[in-house]
Amino acid sequence: MLDASSFSQEENKVRRSSSKIDCRKAPGSDYEHTLSTVWNISFEKLADTSACLLNLLSFFDPDAISEEILLRGSVDTQDEFSFLSDEMDFGDATEDLLRAALVNRTSNLAILLIHRLVQSAAQKRLTELEITKYFDAAVHLLCWGYPDHSKTDIGHQITAWERREKANTHINHLVQLTKVNGKKPGNQQKYADLLLRCGWYLYERELYLIAKLMVEQAISIFEDKMSLEHASAIDLGCLIDLDLAHPEVAIESFKQALKIHKATLGPEDPFIAYSLNNVALAYTEMGGLDLAYAAHEEAIRLRLKANSDRIGNSYSNMSSLLLRMNRPDEAEEMLARYETFLKTGNPRFSGDMVLLSRIRLAQGRSSDAIRIASKALTFRRNLLGNRLKTCDSQYDVAAILLKQGHVSSAI
Repeated sequence: MLDASSFSQEENKVRRSSSKIDCRKAPGSDYEHTLSTVWNISFEKLADTSACLLNLLSFFDPDAISEEILLRGSVDTQDEFSFLSDEMDFGDATEDLLRAALVNRTSNLAILLIHRLVQSAAQKRLTELEITKYFDAAVHLLCWGYPDHSKTDIGHQITAWERREKANTHINHLVQLTKVNGKKPGNQQKYADLLLRCGWYLYERELYLIAKLMVEQAISIFEDKMSLEHASAIDLGCLIDLDLAHPEVAIESFKQALKIHKATLGPEDPFIAYSLNNVALAYTEMGGLDLAYAAHEEAIRLRLKANSDRIGNSYSNMSSLLLRMNRPDEAEEMLARYETFLKTGNPRFSGDMVLLSRIRLAQGRSSDAIRIASKALTFRRNLLGNRLKTCDSQYDVAAILLKQGHVSSAI
């Protein structure tokens, strides 16, 4: 996704040959103007807002530009891009481009499409300062689709997945513009923050390798190494390492992120509990169960003190640790303190279903265990498809069936 090779063959062809195409005249015609000249004439006839919109669209993936991104992502803008947040002004600018045949629109989906050659021609007219301005504007608009994980422990955001998918291709397009075409943002911090936010979404979708590339780029760009954004990027990279079974790689970086959070927010801020949970998860996977218990205990204290709505996450993590310590009855009691997974469609809580099934199995209640594990498997299949968490649930169900003597069903 992030490689130059991910550009389509058509886009590479356009990039290599756009100058030659611009200079061509219509075949079999003595018409004196080249295609480039015709486009320039069309561009010069545009109203200021229409020209601004055209230039901005040249920094998006050309095949599916959701009008929702432009309208809602521009709500806080106060400069020349503020017309985007006004449906009437935006509509007038769009109509101007449609009349000039510079864009197309699928009215039923509110999607704009622009040819790559038109994008190329529009960008060629821009100065370096203008390129930076429009690049930064695109970054600002796309940030709307993704929440900021760096200051708030918001958990999984499944309800926003569809919205983020609309923006995901455009972020990849910006990455390609920097890597392949040499375009650069003016606000490096904001661009890195966008990559980080996209990385969190990709992590939620279990697209770990692509998310890892995103977060590594963000870390390389962040200049303030003590910022909350940089700490968030460290945490994300470590969570990916943890899910890919590399806790020994994650633990020291988790501690680094915790140090940044304490230095920036203070030791009693409820967000510290998020970092402590991460440290505890790594210790658990490494077998340092007493260290993990102490970290989880402190996280619970901070969240209870702040009356945090994320206390269920701490209870779930502590429950998992207690089960790991062969204390299933205590694990069940801990999980029952905030049993919300039966009331939500959040994939995070399907993990609690898995956890409860494992508790039941450890308690010798295999019938309950298979029922709950099967429910979790169905949930994950429907939501995630053939992802790693789905495979985990398949393994759990198969293991219980095997324990019950149903060998053929387990296979």
